[in-house]
Amino acid sequence: MEKLDESDYYKLLGVPRGATEQEISKAYKKLAIKFHPDKNPDNKEQAEENFKKVCEAYEVLSNKEKRQTYDQFGKSGLNSSGMSGGVSSEQAEAIFSQFFGGKDPFSVLFGKDGVHGMGGGIGGMPGGVSFQFQSGGPGMGQMPGGIFHEFSGGMHGLPPEMAAMFSGMDGIGGGRRGKRTRRERPDLLPIGTRVRVRGLQGAKHHNGKPGNVKAYDETSQRYSVQLDDGEVLKIKMNNLLQILQAKVVNMTRAELNGMDGVIEAFDEEKQRYHVSLNGTDKVALSPSNVVLPKGARAQIVNLTKGTQWNHKVGQVIDYDNEGGRYLVQMSEEQQLRVKLENLLL
Repeated sequence: MEKLDESDYYKLLGVPRGATEQEISKAYKKLAIKFHPDKNPDNKEQAEENFKKVCEAYEVLSNKEKRQTYDQFGKSGLNSSGMSGGVSSEQAEAIFSQFFGGKDPFSVLFGKDGVHGMGGGIGGMPGGVSFQFQSGGPGMGQMPGGIFHEFSGGMHGLPPEMAAMFSGMDGIGGGRRGKRTRRERPDLLPIGTRVRVRGLQGAKHHNGKPGNVKAYDETSQRYSVQLDDGEVLKIKMNNLLQILQAKVVNMTRAELNGMDGVIEAFDEEKQRYHVSLNGTDKVALSPSNVVLPKGARAQIVNLTKGTQWNHKVGQVIDYDNEGGRYLVQMSEEQQLRVKLENLLL
């Protein structure tokens, strides 16, 4: 496997310096899938290095401010302005996951072992279900949250714990005549979501371990999570922390504002996110200093008006920088606008 040269982000992605957002996204998608470590088990170490470089280039060129700084001053300009483009393996995975709407597509399609839970594969799904694979990444014309954009066929072939996550689909059950768009439930983590185990009391040795959501059991209200070490756990949502790339805002240290980082943990006692910046620096931030990305599932907290929504889970649809409020989808009919401090992973 070739070793990628990261000295020029544009050359690395194979795009011209005047490339559009769509061209950059398309190039990133192709290379990120090509070099993803899970796709290269026989050359995983070099693949991971290439994967990190591709994610680093995309993270800079897809950010208007960082791209402008890079175009003017190169990588040294990013470093001196506190926008260092370097990414850790964890950050690279978060960037990749969010490009596909908060999901790990390799996990969604095949599981970490290549076969987990998908029966006969894409063409052989039980019950005649078929998928159209489509990216939900930025610049690709899709809202986050949809790696499987459409379904055809009946839902009766899916296990109940998977079907629960796809409730709200339009016109399901009509064979192959016509396709319908799937709407994911805003209160549930989508299949493939990257998570980290937290707060377990009876099995504390699992706390901190990363994995992927495989299914949801409506009866027990627990997720099946396959850890990266292969073990599968049944866990409630409050024991899972989504691994997300978030943006730092409202800091008195002005150089931190606008920086992207990966949420690695949450301190329940101090109510602080532990965020990794530039793959190395770690800071503890209040929810009022962290903007969660579109597609994140989070809990409404501490509302003094509309208290009936407290402790309910919704999906982040957008964030208004000027107003300082999220737009959160709570149900098919209901949306809320809430402050940063009123939404918690």
